[in-house]
Amino acid sequence: MRIGGLFAGETARVRWTLAAALMASVGSIATAQGIPALKGASTLHEAPTTLPADTSTIEPAINHVIPRYLSTPIPAADADLLRRAFGIEDPSRLYVSDSTDGATLKYDTRRKTCAGCLVNSYHVGYISVREPTESWEEVEKRVQVAKAKIFTGGPHPASESLSALDPDVRPLAEAMLRDAKEAGFKFHVTATYRSPLRQAFLMSKGRGRTHTLTSNHSYGRALDIVIDNGNRGNKKTKRDWIAFRKWVTEYKTPTGESFRILGRPDAAWDWPHVEMPSSALGFHSVDEAVARAKECLAPGAAVPCDFQPHLPLEAIAPLVPQASARTGK
Repeated sequence: MRIGGLFAGETARVRWTLAAALMASVGSIATAQGIPALKGASTLHEAPTTLPADTSTIEPAINHVIPRYLSTPIPAADADLLRRAFGIEDPSRLYVSDSTDGATLKYDTRRKTCAGCLVNSYHVGYISVREPTESWEEVEKRVQVAKAKIFTGGPHPASESLSALDPDVRPLAEAMLRDAKEAGFKFHVTATYRSPLRQAFLMSKGRGRTHTLTSNHSYGRALDIVIDNGNRGNKKTKRDWIAFRKWVTEYKTPTGESFRILGRPDAAWDWPHVEMPSSALGFHSVDEAVARAKECLAPGAAVPCDFQPHLPLEAIAPLVPQASARTGK
């Protein structure tokens, strides 16, 4: 598989199944149709200062934790497009984040300078509570000073049910969990779908609950799985959790997809998170994002700037509050 392609078994485009009206309170709605694989991206790597001349051949490095930020200047017109379409205030903090074929373009609101530094990062083109005119710096500040409850309309706009997952991911997750049980792991699922408003709720509550307002949970492509009693202070629990995280990253679905964790099996800021990336979701280079911005910002554009989830409407409808993310009304 290659960056820009689709995972085996996926359709050629992300299907539109969620009504725009349902998501009106969480920012712009998107489609994943017709994104070409273009050149021009930075990748995760340690300590580089410049990009190679031909960035089309760069592969995201595995296990490197300091982003290789974009160091090649981009035209002012392109920077303006990225700001208006995706809230990118400083393109020099863009990078390709992942070590899989689903590598996606991300943006940090401040530079990460050490392996242990935690900075807020955002998937470019993912749905969120960001409003069309806001930069990520602006929406981050707005969320952090707001009362958390205005982003939810209730305490739990999220689901623990596998029925709320992307229909393409659900059977793969169900099979993986069955196999994990047969392998001897004891676990429980604490989250599947999480609305963008729930992401904002967690950031507003603070205390390291999240470092992003974008998530594969909001696309039904992630699960939170807690091993044993969840207490990593217990040596057996931590040992079992490390074993599971190693197992799940080596697990292959019948069609060859792989699940992904955050960090290493023995070190992460988010231990429960397990996701199924998709090369059809997110941008894989700066050039791709610029091309979409030109398309979605054109007069009379039919293509939204962000990516549309492929979710079971009947399962998530009760979880998406109709309240305004700004006013709570």
